[in-house]
Amino acid sequence: MTKRALRELASGLHVAEAEQGFYGLELGARMSVLETSEGVLVCSPIATEPDAVTRLGTPRWVLAPNLFHHLYAGPWIDAGLEGWCAAGLPKKRPDLKARVVEPGVQPFGSEIEVLPLTCFSFSNEVVVLHRPSRTLVVTDLCFNLPSSAPFFTRFAMRAMGGYPGVRSTLLERFGMQRAIARRELSTIASWDFDRLVLAHGDVVERGGKDAFVRAFAWLLRGAVPQLPAG
Repeated sequence: MTKRALRELASGLHVAEAEQGFYGLELGARMSVLETSEGVLVCSPIATEPDAVTRLGTPRWVLAPNLFHHLYAGPWIDAGLEGWCAAGLPKKRPDLKARVVEPGVQPFGSEIEVLPLTCFSFSNEVVVLHRPSRTLVVTDLCFNLPSSAPFFTRFAMRAMGGYPGVRSTLLERFGMQRAIARRELSTIASWDFDRLVLAHGDVVERGGKDAFVRAFAWLLRGAVPQLPAG
């Protein structure tokens, strides 16, 4: 899966994919490029040149959205983009000139909302909502691996609870501070989105909110109206 050319999912929403391994698993990786009236945001960049998105206009920001999706942010920052990152990343990557997305801070203008999760210190993921396209962008918060994924990847992710379909894994079940997570993920579930773009696996073009809520049914049941109690 070597697809590094941008493709348009909706007006102002573009993605590019590339192969990416993690601890022996081929998970793939997806970069999202979000256009707004105030600038272009590059979220979770992959190994591609910064000039790959210049046809959309001058990119303004680049976001390394968690403690793992940061490998290719440096060239974008060096190219002049304003760097932003998840909490804890400056300690892990002191070479990156990036500011932390703090709770309550909205650095990318009124058309993009971000929520830096404080409930799961393993990744400290920053979740992104692109309002114009009604799209939620996540990185490692949940997965949607296809049946075409390598057998060992599917086997391992099934064992971890992350396959098949849109799912979170056992890492979230056992690692999240549940009271905080229920509040933060309920906030995300209240946002207006229909499309779900994940860093790993297939994009959910329609019904993304329902898929997201079902992925966290173990946490959100009784907290959001889509899920019946019990």
